[in-house]
Amino acid sequence: MKRVKITFSYDGSEFNGFQIQKHEDRVQKSVAGYITKALRKLNIPSSLVGSGRTDKGVHALSQVAHFDLPTYWENIDKLQTKLTKMLLPHIYIKKLELVDDSFHARFSAKKRYYRYILYKGSYNPFFAKYALHVKSIDTQKLDKIIKHFIGSHNFEYFRKNGSENKSDVREIFDAGAYDYQNFTVVYFYGNSFLRSQVRMMCDFSLKVMQEKFSIKELQEQLERKQKHATSLSPASGLYLSKIYY
Repeated sequence: MKRVKITFSYDGSEFNGFQIQKHEDRVQKSVAGYITKALRKLNIPSSLVGSGRTDKGVHALSQVAHFDLPTYWENIDKLQTKLTKMLLPHIYIKKLELVDDSFHARFSAKKRYYRYILYKGSYNPFFAKYALHVKSIDTQKLDKIIKHFIGSHNFEYFRKNGSENKSDVREIFDAGAYDYQNFTVVYFYGNSFLRSQVRMMCDFSLKVMQEKFSIKELQEQLERKQKHATSLSPASGLYLSKIYY
């Protein structure tokens, strides 16, 4: 068996999240389940191990996973071509590469980069699955708000209930917001993230920008003094952009 690192992008609006579901079918298919079925058709019985889960509706520009390849598959370029054809149009294989057996898509990852896409102006139904419409955006104000998350914190109050973690402490190396063409991009760059953490931070930050909450209340929740809100921004605007090893 040879270990293969697979880098791929996907349209999350077509899937019920990344993780394989207990009752997979054509209506409620997962990204991992869809790829696994394609591998089985190519006589590859290995399990697919991802760098992390993404929620239903969340997209990925460069998700990473690994699987073990039987020795009878010698031509990895041919495998990539066949697999890509089977997974299009909603999943695209960007790269297949042989790696050392010690490589683990999740545990070898050192940093993760997420983007959240916003747009203002007239509502556009064609953006509904890929960005969040906000009537008014003060990008400079939003950037300053989001930077309060930078650093090492216990994000217990910024995660979805039901998470099973040894620790809720995570480090965010950089975060902020900037304008790109007609969009505003919110970004978070950290070692790892808790379940729905990015969506909860985005939602709270937008509410501070809109003066529904204050910086003081954000700090109180970040420091676990008081929980003010646990609502999530829609999954459609979130993109897993890159995994660093």
